[in-house]
Amino acid sequence: MESNRHCEEFYKGEMAERYMLHRPAYPSTVVETIIEYLEEKMPKPHSIAVDAACGTGQGTRMLSTYFDKVLGYDINPDMIAIAQRNEALQNIKYSVSAAESMPVEDGIVDVITVAKAVHMLDLKTFFKEVDRILKPGGIIAVYTYCAPQKPIRMLPSKKADEIYFEFLSEKLYTNLPSAYKTFEVIKDLGEHLVMPYKEVKRPDDIISEREYSISGFMDLIRAFATTKEYLRKYPDKGPKVLKKVKEGIMDAMRITEDDKFNLRLPIAIKMARKPIIQDQ
Repeated sequence: MESNRHCEEFYKGEMAERYMLHRPAYPSTVVETIIEYLEEKMPKPHSIAVDAACGTGQGTRMLSTYFDKVLGYDINPDMIAIAQRNEALQNIKYSVSAAESMPVEDGIVDVITVAKAVHMLDLKTFFKEVDRILKPGGIIAVYTYCAPQKPIRMLPSKKADEIYFEFLSEKLYTNLPSAYKTFEVIKDLGEHLVMPYKEVKRPDDIISEREYSISGFMDLIRAFATTKEYLRKYPDKGPKVLKKVKEGIMDAMRITEDDKFNLRLPIAIKMARKPIIQDQ
């Protein structure tokens, strides 16, 4: 599948390591929100969770407290190798597999999660796989860093925010149609992401904060698959554009290379429940 090949290509070797180091971790409130929704109709105990397109296991680990067994699958062997290397929890198992065809028995899974990589999946095929392995009453939960539902300042300066969003809209999305399509799917997990079941819940965004240096922030931007694609398409001007973005943000916030600042990131969650027999 083209989307999965895209994932394999952009997150190999050093890029996979960069992803692990600089991608902001999701706060525990994400999984707490998912579990709260699950337990509206499926009380404890919970046996199996699956984290599809799990990457290096950031989201997978959050599930371990709530389930007897957690299975993390990613099509990228480099990502799985990093996840396995850093995992100390005994109830988590990582394997190389496409999200659209996971080696899981029918109808045994309580929760399936997928984060930002949802935009790389063949959603029609993936949701068929979700339906195959979920228990009745189980849920599929999609979550991702997103465009804010309500106006917030992500960087400490309004001008810095403008420079960052100008880079996203005028450089990435304008020059890379595939990137804009990605943005449409994950920008707010709204109408462009059609869930496979009628019972759907889209709670308010969660706002997360993380401290960065300007170098760390630029490494985060370089860890985007879309930035990697942009740099490959524009090998001469791409690095110059990123340099200009960095200098503009530093000037707008009046910071040096050594200064730290807080980045505010909105997180969207969209969940759907497989019908229980009496619900049908």
